[in-house]
Amino acid sequence: MLASLGLALWKGGEPERAGALVLVAMWALQSLGVNFLPSRFIAVDPVAFLSDLVGTLGFGAIALNARRFWPLCATALQVLSLSAHFARWADLAIPKLVYALMRSGPTFVVLSVLLIGTVLHLRRLHRDGVDRSWQDWSRGAARSGRQVAGR
Repeated sequence: MLASLGLALWKGGEPERAGALVLVAMWALQSLGVNFLPSRFIAVDPVAFLSDLVGTLGFGAIALNARRFWPLCATALQVLSLSAHFARWADLAIPKLVYALMRSGPTFVVLSVLLIGTVLHLRRLHRDGVDRSWQDWSRGAARSGRQVAGR
């Protein structure tokens, strides 16, 4: 975990750093929230739900704006974690261990996805000398020749 976050913060581009900060925010929320609402895996864990919601929204925002593929994978994995809470809410007969793995497993895979994304960023930097981080939506619309309605 520390290697993935450390490399992303140290050598990653802006999207990789933002992704690492999303994971740090999720961890901090989990760590602080468990003091107020300890998880017993009996019902939906509100702290874990909120943490996964932060992860889904954070990686989703990065995915919409970054010129990278890995944030899409991270967002999809966080949606899986989020869906575990809905499954638990819909059927409380889900065993505790299954719920714990469903909600935590995908987030741990996100660490690997972030590491792979950081390594690919470094490879592109080494090969091309530059690796653009963010989409420039306004220039893309202007180049496409689209006209604004009513003009």
